[in-house]
Amino acid sequence: MISYRDAFLKAKEIRAEIDNCIEYENGYVFCSDKGKDQVGGYYSPIVILKEDGKVIDMPQFVVNGTGKELKSFEI
Repeated sequence: MISYRDAFLKAKEIRAEIDNCIEYENGYVFCSDKGKDQVGGYYSPIVILKEDGKVIDMPQFVVNGTGKELKSFEI
């Protein structure tokens, strides 16, 4: 199981502009407010699975099951 810290560092390697996170039972979703008015593209959410640290896209995360939303916070 990957820790929040390790997931955060992995997401920051992909995109430096991360400024918020939503933690679900099955993963972390890292986002940027810069992309809130955009669908897809560069500012798409970065999903890191808790189980194995794998990076997947948001639609795949939703289809496979996010689990309950645990918390949402700014970084």
